[in-house]
Amino acid sequence: MVKKIKFEVKISTQLNKLIKKGVSFFIKSPTPIRMIPTKEGYKMTYSEKALCDFIGIYNKKFVIIEAKEVSGKRFDFKRLKDHQIKQLSSIKRFGGYAFIFFELKEIKKVISVKIDDYLIYINQTTKKSININALLEIGETIELESIETYFKTQVN
Repeated sequence: MVKKIKFEVKISTQLNKLIKKGVSFFIKSPTPIRMIPTKEGYKMTYSEKALCDFIGIYNKKFVIIEAKEVSGKRFDFKRLKDHQIKQLSSIKRFGGYAFIFFELKEIKKVISVKIDDYLIYINQTTKKSININALLEIGETIELESIETYFKTQVN
C-alpha cells in the first residue's frame, strides 16, 4: 500500500530544506480548531479563521503561500475563502509575494498562481470554478524539489 503524503507536508518539507540552508525562514500556520461536545462525544470544528498555510521570508521579502489540492478537473472558487484572499492580497499590496500552490492530482503537477492572476481570472468569469487547463494557463508549473529555483525567479 502506497501512503499518500498531504500536499502541505510536501511543501513544508521543501521549505524546511531552504531554512536549513539558511536562505529563508518559513512557518506553517497552525489550524485553529476546537472540540464541541455532542451527544455522540465531541466534534472538531474551526474556532476562527486561519492564516494562509505558510508565511515567511525569502530574499528579504515577505512571502505567503496558500496550498490547495485539486483531485478532479476543477477547482471551486469557494474553496479559497474570503479571509485567505484578503491575506494574500494585502501581502501583495504591501510589497510582499503571494502565491496559491495547486496540486493537480489528476495530472500529477504542481502549479503556482500569483494572487493577482487568480483575481483577474475570477473577476473576468461568471463561472464558479476554474478547470485545470485554465490553471495551467494562468499559473506556472513548478517542481517542489526545486522551490528555491522558483523563488529565485519570482521573489526579487
